[in-house]
Amino acid sequence: MNNSTKQLVKVLQFIYNSTFMPLHLFENDECICSMPSYELPMDLIVAYRDNLVSADSEIYYYSTKEFLYVGIVKNERQKRDIILGPVASTSLSESDIDSLIASYALPVIFKEQIWDFYDKTPKFTISQLLNILALVYKELNGKTIDVFEHFGFTDKAEEQAVGKHHSHALIENKEQSHFHDTYYFEQQYYGFIEKGDLEGLQHFMQSVPSFTEGRTSNDSLRQAKNIFISSTALTTRHAIAGGLDIETAYQLSDSYIQEAEKMSDQKSIMALNATVAIDFTSRVAEAKIPKGMPEDIYLAIQFISNHVNQNISVEEIARHLNMDRTTLSKKFKRELGFNISSYIMRRKLEEARSLLTFTDKTISEISEYLCFSTQSYFQNVFKSKYGMTPKQFRRTKSLKQ
Repeated sequence: MNNSTKQLVKVLQFIYNSTFMPLHLFENDECICSMPSYELPMDLIVAYRDNLVSADSEIYYYSTKEFLYVGIVKNERQKRDIILGPVASTSLSESDIDSLIASYALPVIFKEQIWDFYDKTPKFTISQLLNILALVYKELNGKTIDVFEHFGFTDKAEEQAVGKHHSHALIENKEQSHFHDTYYFEQQYYGFIEKGDLEGLQHFMQSVPSFTEGRTSNDSLRQAKNIFISSTALTTRHAIAGGLDIETAYQLSDSYIQEAEKMSDQKSIMALNATVAIDFTSRVAEAKIPKGMPEDIYLAIQFISNHVNQNISVEEIARHLNMDRTTLSKKFKRELGFNISSYIMRRKLEEARSLLTFTDKTISEISEYLCFSTQSYFQNVFKSKYGMTPKQFRRTKSLKQ
């Protein structure tokens, strides 16, 4: 390791000690430095890097299907690149870890190591990732870059910044008599979020008209934060209505609001406002529920998904929704075409398939975890559904790996 590389490693260590953002330094395609020491499998880091190095830009990031953020900063002349992440903005579920293992064909033995990594790594918003990317870019290339403008999160003309426009709409002064325009704006803006229409939202961001801004505080910075909180609350609710998991939505909202409270200038808050809209819209697109599904049926589906490892009954779901059991059963069958008991069994068997594929749990343990009355019953219903026993299914998956 030459002196220049040693100096860079020292700086990266300072950055890591200040942020705890995972960092990986590659030189001539070889990883020569990784922080922290409790590392992810190198195969996974290399896979992320392979998805990043082909980008034309010296600075680039992307979000995985598990909504992990990974970024890269490159210096082609010195044959160096630095991978930042992967990091999450909310807690990962077991299904997220299973998805990582399946997507990158990792051995199941890495599951505990990956769990440990994300348990010890702080949560980061995309805004934090971009700011750290900019810091690393300055160190590696000696140039300053506005990452929010670089990635198109803000319009070059300050007065066109998305956060400012839709914030104006939310608190428009009644004396201006712009009620129809405000309502029309809100319907369109939050409609894109609820539909998970990222392309429509990004186009809308570039053509939003100006609004007269009301006042919620005499302090301009406090005003910007107040507006951010109110707009994030609305975004969260529309995202949930669009199908985003409730717990994920609220965790994400809390994370962004905490990030905004740390900021000391209005421009950063406005940029973060746009980031919130884009992030939530992307997540809604991934978790879209059927259009027109009644709220109570959607909530029933969420309840089943969150309690698949419990011995839930139609009566329990009906009580949770303050509905009559018969009414719920009939409505569920009418909306989805199959009865609610069948759906509970389907979700349990889907979970069983995932556990057989991605864990070392025994068939007996899986049967007990999913609250089947007996292991024999579990094996029978599994075979009836998939045409093979759990043991045969696991063997088939093992052969393919």
